[in-house]
Amino acid sequence: MKIIFKTTYLLLLIVSLNSCKSVDLRTEALKSNAIHNPEQKGKELLMEAKNAMGYDQLSQSDVYEVDAKFNWKGIWLTMPMNAFPGNNNKALKLRLATNSFDGQVEYLEGRKKGIIEGVQSWEGYTAEANSDYLKRHEHDRYIWGLATYHYLIEAPKHLPDAEIIRYAGTKEIDDIVYETVYVTWGTEEPNKQFDRFLVYIHPQTKFIDLLEVTINDFFLPMPKGMQHATARYERKETGIGAYLPSNVTIQLKGPKKIKNKVYSFSLENYQFDAFDKAALYPIEGLPYFGFSKPLNK
Repeated sequence: MKIIFKTTYLLLLIVSLNSCKSVDLRTEALKSNAIHNPEQKGKELLMEAKNAMGYDQLSQSDVYEVDAKFNWKGIWLTMPMNAFPGNNNKALKLRLATNSFDGQVEYLEGRKKGIIEGVQSWEGYTAEANSDYLKRHEHDRYIWGLATYHYLIEAPKHLPDAEIIRYAGTKEIDDIVYETVYVTWGTEEPNKQFDRFLVYIHPQTKFIDLLEVTINDFFLPMPKGMQHATARYERKETGIGAYLPSNVTIQLKGPKKIKNKVYSFSLENYQFDAFDKAALYPIEGLPYFGFSKPLNK
């Protein structure tokens, strides 16, 4: 009976979210051109947030690593949405090259203990800890996951460089009136090629507390109604003086109460330039893309 209930619940959930309309994160004030000089104000707010969180200090590192642990909520764990299978409440280590999409995740416990999944220049590979084993693969799941979580950590560093930046007015969340900035590429209107962001900046700390995002390139086909999520950040000061994420809660669609989540992941014990950058580039002969993406990806 429980299995039937869960299956029915999932089917109903998917059907209810299957909308044909693309997600548009622009506020009504932005769409109606009611905001004076939105581009300049938006860029100023993003730069203020970047500096307030000390992301200039992160830019001075070549690589960093951090301990991660994911916690999935109930029914969502049964859906094929997990980019790192077997990660629920298991210790992981992320190793990342700053200002790039290159990195690794190592399973530190559980049935995959010692397995390393990596991405180098958008090419995937599997390795084993303390071993010369290396096998290239094209598993979009791990490639997408590593690039996405890498970006979620570094987003405040990169958002001010986006092609389209617009101040979008204020929004109240949990009794806090946030300044919001709309960020995208290509066209201001929704498009199929580029994701869109609505950035929530705290009025006092100037920290980015929330990122409302669209997800055009998920590793599985997704109904448009599920191509919309919110990342809610908690931050702590690290050893380099940058306030990096300590916990990120992922919610479906727009911001909700903090307990309403699909999953969350904690990040602690950041270490900077503590290992050789060459460890993240085990495949010889690949072009270096850094913080860019090949046109065919």
